[in-house]
Amino acid sequence: MAVNRRSFLSSAVGAGIVSTGIFFPWQPWLRAAAKTQSDFDDYKALVYVLFGGGMDSFNLLVPFDDNEYDRYADIRSDLKYSREELLELDSSETDRRFSVPWMAPELRELFNDGDLAFLANVGPLTRHMNREQYLDNTLLKPLNLESHSDQIAQWQSTDALRPLSKQTVGWLGRVSDCFGSTLDNGLSMNVSMSGFNLVQTGEEAIPILTPHTSGRDPFEELNEDHNDAKKTANEDFEFGRFDNSYDNLLQNEYLQRFKRSIEDTRKANRDFRSLGGGSVNTSFVPSDRSNPTPFGNSMKRTAEFINAHPDFGGGARRQTFFVSYNASWDHHEDLHTNFYRNMKDVSFVLKAFRDALVENDMLDNVVLFTASDFGRTLTSNGGGSDHGWGGNAMILGGPVNGKHVLGQYPEMDLEGDQVSNATRGNFIPTTSLEEYYAELSLWFGLDEENLRDALPNVDAFIPEGATKPESLGIIESETETES
Repeated sequence: MAVNRRSFLSSAVGAGIVSTGIFFPWQPWLRAAAKTQSDFDDYKALVYVLFGGGMDSFNLLVPFDDNEYDRYADIRSDLKYSREELLELDSSETDRRFSVPWMAPELRELFNDGDLAFLANVGPLTRHMNREQYLDNTLLKPLNLESHSDQIAQWQSTDALRPLSKQTVGWLGRVSDCFGSTLDNGLSMNVSMSGFNLVQTGEEAIPILTPHTSGRDPFEELNEDHNDAKKTANEDFEFGRFDNSYDNLLQNEYLQRFKRSIEDTRKANRDFRSLGGGSVNTSFVPSDRSNPTPFGNSMKRTAEFINAHPDFGGGARRQTFFVSYNASWDHHEDLHTNFYRNMKDVSFVLKAFRDALVENDMLDNVVLFTASDFGRTLTSNGGGSDHGWGGNAMILGGPVNGKHVLGQYPEMDLEGDQVSNATRGNFIPTTSLEEYYAELSLWFGLDEENLRDALPNVDAFIPEGATKPESLGIIESETETES
């Protein structure tokens, strides 16, 4: 497997060795593992799908009530979809009527089948805030709003007050650390289809890397910061000088973790091939192509790894997967053409992934959820939209409370209480990443008392007297219990 030097230095593992030269070591001895793989008698997988570049997700989930649609069409002007270009979702479980664009019929099918839900207006926060608090600066705002690199890092770590270069660990990495971070054979419980990433990197946890399915690395355009220690250690790795030791702790840690990740990756892929690749018969090839798209390849391989779990890693019981759809969602221009191409692919592939899980009787064991750098401006810049803040996410799987639009879908009103900039139409998130991820963490098996280990700022979103954030209703069993 070819290792992209730029991608490593720009990724979470590289970012853990901070640019200032200050060394923040991973200290697994500071945290006792709450559970290990052997403590579970079932299998669960979390699949994190990143839409790199900032998806215009208010053209993914579009209001369909007459008055709300009219306001949407007026604000979005040339970016809008006509009513004839929208597919209305089954509104029997929603308070309002919603739709998806015409090139995404599979998303409507998944939603109407009860296997897909949307989470509205979610994003990084330090505290819940409204427009007045935002404008008065009475509460801390996430750092560098509208910055690709910093917002991607915040989505993956939930640390809203540090730039990418100062980020050290991600949310799923912390969850993995709570579970001991490895399978029974010592390999990581985290598998990445898209290279090194922050979200799966913990104090101890590192991701296993599968061979790239496309030529572009998901972090290749993030800010890169070289220093002599990183450069020397990386060159030693490239020339196979694994036995070198350094007086500089930074160099030692960098090289040893890099070496461990590559060794684990080679063993994992060797073991996976020996198992026959977790056969999946569902087709990931669209009717207008002769082979899968890069995103389709990544999602098929994810389904194969999930299917192989009984024989992989001594019988994996908890795994996470990372897939970056990086065809660029940064649509400052020609939004309709670009969004059509990407969303058509996403819609087809997510249904194929659902069908592959059904094929192998794994749908009830998996939750897929999406993230993106940020939402985008409601207003047009003349053919495209610009960087925003809150956006809409998708959640797919058997345990998911499908046919629902969860959270608070904002009113299409540029003067509304959740709009930070009336000229551009940026939504202040009404749901925090901590609330989003807490519910997924608890479904995954994390104990409530370990929530702060995984989500350090979660207390800001826990009501007084409670032990966890209020349920968003993502997981169907929790909704049924509370109703």
